[in-house]
Amino acid sequence: MDELISLDSTFSVESFLSKVNNIFVMLCTSMMTNNLKRVDHFIGDNLYNRLQSELDELNDNNLIHMYDELNVKNSYIDKVEILDDKYIIDVVLTSRYLSYYIDKTTKDYVKGDREYRLEKANYLRFTKKIITKNLGIVQKCPTCGASMDLNNTGICPFCKKVFSQEDYDWILEEMR
Repeated sequence: MDELISLDSTFSVESFLSKVNNIFVMLCTSMMTNNLKRVDHFIGDNLYNRLQSELDELNDNNLIHMYDELNVKNSYIDKVEILDDKYIIDVVLTSRYLSYYIDKTTKDYVKGDREYRLEKANYLRFTKKIITKNLGIVQKCPTCGASMDLNNTGICPFCKKVFSQEDYDWILEEMR
């Protein structure tokens, strides 16, 4: 961890874990609302494709997976790797939520537990390129230069391009 901090002067454990927790909650919410575009800019292509396949299967079965009363109980950095071209951080995040499925059309309960919160350890892998571009305080669309709110959608409100953080910041590459 100390080596990462010495190599990346912008890194803060507290800020990083806060970002991780927020991305996790946004990801679960995006799965419930069937809208991965909201988190597309925070996650890698392989994870995006896997999650989209899960959503496609749910849609084929006319189901929504609910993550009711979702919160992050705690999270911590489990492992740090420094490679030639990128940093890798493995995080263990403990989440709590009611996990059940509802019918997409009627919103009726189908299966799962609506009474007892599941506590689950989630293993997340984040990567960041060692040579990154500076986001700056006000994020600008790299395509047209318009101001963007990356926590909102990561889609430029003017040119509609998805802003990938891959060249700028941490990306969620794996989740299990």
